[in-house]
Amino acid sequence: MALREEQILRYSRQILLREVGGRGQEKLLAGGVRLKAADVAGLTAAAYVAAGGTAVEPGPEPLLPGAEGFLVRADEVGRPGAEVLTRVLPDVNADALPARGTGRLAELPAVWDGEGPWVALGGDGTRGVAVFRGASGCPGCFEATTAGLGAPPSGALGVGLGALGALILQRLLLGMEPVLGARGWEAPGLLTDLPVRRCGRCG
Repeated sequence: MALREEQILRYSRQILLREVGGRGQEKLLAGGVRLKAADVAGLTAAAYVAAGGTAVEPGPEPLLPGAEGFLVRADEVGRPGAEVLTRVLPDVNADALPARGTGRLAELPAVWDGEGPWVALGGDGTRGVAVFRGASGCPGCFEATTAGLGAPPSGALGVGLGALGALILQRLLLGMEPVLGARGWEAPGLLTDLPVRRCGRCG
């Protein structure tokens, strides 16, 4: 996929990064994720992913109180995410729709299928946690790592976790992350690598 002139202008900041460049931006544009998001963490991730040029296919989950922000109006809380995001994401970036690819970006709990990459946004009570898997990572180990996590945090911690999840997804698309991993995010902006639990097959 060759970048059009308007895309070169739109993504110039990313293209200038040595780690991305024109070829990397083409990979971001070729990628796509199915989204499961009802709160601020998933919606923040969706906004960043879409702004970077990766297509997002929103799911039907009703938007929760606290999800309102620059993508969601207060009167849209309770409506299906797909209805709201299909309307607003083209304003963020016309390249964000229609969705393509088999990636998955989801707030926990969620069902996981497709090739990958997968990014799960969850929490363990004191921090937000992003668990991720590239296309060649073990699905069993990924699901074992997410099994003990609850829903992602809301508020500022959820916003930070969503931004982290978007960055991880983009890095997976660019081949810059390991095939399996987990990272914790806690106030005031502390990022930690977390262990991946092994499944019965890999243990």
